[in-house]
Amino acid sequence: MKNNNITFIESAIYTSVKFNMIDKNDQVLAGISGGPDSVALLLFLLEIKEEYSLEIGIAHLNHMLRGKEADRDEEFVRNLADRLDIPCFVGKKDVAAFAKENRLSIEDSARKVRYSFLKDILEENKYSKIALGHNRDDNAELILMNILRGSGTKGLAGIPPKRENIIIRPLIEIQKQQIVKFLESIDQAYMMDSSNKDNKYLRNSIRNYLIPLIEEKYNPKIKESLIRLSTIIKDEDEWMEKETKLIFNEALKSSKPDSLKPGIIELSIDVIKNCHPALRKRIIRKAIKKINGGLKKISSTHVDAAIKLSLSPTSGESIDFPDQIRVFKKEKSLYLKKESVSLRELGKKRKNERKI
Repeated sequence: MKNNNITFIESAIYTSVKFNMIDKNDQVLAGISGGPDSVALLLFLLEIKEEYSLEIGIAHLNHMLRGKEADRDEEFVRNLADRLDIPCFVGKKDVAAFAKENRLSIEDSARKVRYSFLKDILEENKYSKIALGHNRDDNAELILMNILRGSGTKGLAGIPPKRENIIIRPLIEIQKQQIVKFLESIDQAYMMDSSNKDNKYLRNSIRNYLIPLIEEKYNPKIKESLIRLSTIIKDEDEWMEKETKLIFNEALKSSKPDSLKPGIIELSIDVIKNCHPALRKRIIRKAIKKINGGLKKISSTHVDAAIKLSLSPTSGESIDFPDQIRVFKKEKSLYLKKESVSLRELGKKRKNERKI
């Protein structure tokens, strides 16, 4: 490797060690789109393959969104895998149809489908890690996008370097410009996604228009400022999560949290009342996530409504949330329940029962 490439490799190694991303004898599945970030990621993994005794595989999903260009990217990845003699897993998914069927945006659908595909390949082929090529610029763009959306601390913390000890992002602290320079210096080809220029997508508009505008008119180092903000928030959020876990377990009306009935959680209102308002919100969110598996459709308005219900002097009231979640109060307990049928059908059933 030429001397002018050491900076990129060393930067990726530094990030990997800093966040304990890679262990000896790991089986790493690299998500490769064919773009510069993922190609550089693959070359980095190959650089450390011997030292860590890695087994490396490639996974590529054709989203069927860009016609011949998507097929071109797929062929590029196949050829790259053949040239480097690396196992390659390729899939196709009609993301546009998936988005329409599930009433999601193209961006959300592509992300959901891609992660599902990668996890399936990981499980079927006994890989231990999924490596992705997100870089520092991607992180800054996401943080700014989440600021515009009014996200909480999770959104402002940005892209996690490592998640669930499975998904790793060795390039998350490296600038896009540095990645491209690395590839150009070794004459490594890569594919460019023309849809990245389409500003109808919020992420692209932020990357291509808003950030350059802020850099020119307000803060030339806005990306550095956003990354610094995310680091501060991430550290504080991790500390708050530890506190939340302690109080959440105290609020649970069960000596063993794992012994709770599936789909229902009972919380002590006395414990909730004695919490700081910030902790109350986290406890409610944690309870919803525990019974629902996520918080995709849950807004701060829903969380505030649950807290208001818990602090209400009356008993027997209830409120309905998305994803068939019902929150109700009975004496000194707040219940969060995941219903097996839609709340509308449940309401009709109860109405008919009262008539009988």
